[in-house]
Amino acid sequence: MVSKNTVAESNKAPDVLGASQIPLDLIVEDPTQPRKIFDRDSLAELTETIKARGVKTPISVRPNPDKSGTYIINHGARRFRASKSAGLVSIPAYIDTDYSLADQVVENLQRDNLTSREIVDYIGREVAVGKTHEHIAKLIGKSPSYVSLHAAAMDLPDPIAELFNSGVLTDIATIFNLKRTFKRYPLELTDWLNYSKPEDLTRSKVQQFRKFLESRDDEKGIMTALTRQAPTFPSDFIEKSDKNKSSKRKLDADDLLTYIYVRLKKRTHQPQDIMKKLSNAQKTTISEALQKYYAAGQKCKDLFHAILNSLKGGEFDGAGRGAFNLTAFFFGVNKKEFDLEKIIHEVYLNLDKWNNDW
Repeated sequence: MVSKNTVAESNKAPDVLGASQIPLDLIVEDPTQPRKIFDRDSLAELTETIKARGVKTPISVRPNPDKSGTYIINHGARRFRASKSAGLVSIPAYIDTDYSLADQVVENLQRDNLTSREIVDYIGREVAVGKTHEHIAKLIGKSPSYVSLHAAAMDLPDPIAELFNSGVLTDIATIFNLKRTFKRYPLELTDWLNYSKPEDLTRSKVQQFRKFLESRDDEKGIMTALTRQAPTFPSDFIEKSDKNKSSKRKLDADDLLTYIYVRLKKRTHQPQDIMKKLSNAQKTTISEALQKYYAAGQKCKDLFHAILNSLKGGEFDGAGRGAFNLTAFFFGVNKKEFDLEKIIHEVYLNLDKWNNDW
């Protein structure tokens, strides 16, 4: 028959040199500790390890000022929880009276055990008691920019906060860029977040989306770029280029569509005038270039992401070649017959609208 003393001994953690055996019921977790999230599977694995081998690394505790004879955990909350789950009655611990909240953060940062949310919460508490970013940075061994980057996530707009708090977004640089983007484009960013998949919310894709929004606002920049592409097209450029046999290169679709857009934009030509000036070969060149976007529209199953990816990639735009690509794409989406003149006419009709919206 096994005695009660034997059972008690089996539930006691093995001695560790230099550490004291402290009963688990005399230890409490620190309510202010930065770590709030504990992975259940990882904790269950640790519990099984402790059942088999005991606690090999002592936890650190300090005397509880509110209750004599008890202790508060400095670090080792996972081992403490797992030991209780394993049925132990005591745990090896070092008593360390020179310990601070910053030490807990450093300990967990070194182990890469803190989430971005937990780091932000810690920095928020320190800022609330009057500590500067520089002071906090020294306490946890990080740069002031690291602290400032995390501090920016203390007050997030609701659409971003929901993703951050739920753990969908964890990269602090991505969150910082989203917050900056939201200040200038709240409606656009909210829509993008609502329609984006978690795997789309990467640092590079957020930067691409912001650049798209910024370029959309810069109509002057768009027109400058268009002018650089076709700076000196004379009014009879198309006719001359076909007749000039010594021309160094054949006009490609980009040249032709840029020329057409500039003429439509300046209101020097109507769509029907453009069609008359184009040779059959030029019409074929343009049609072949636009038909791939028309075909993509016909096959499209995810309209939002198809448009968004093409906007970010520079294939669609509200001006220049991108306007024709986008229009051809929508002809395909709407199952309209491919008709070059109608596509040019559609771009012409939408010039003012797109220039205001983009």
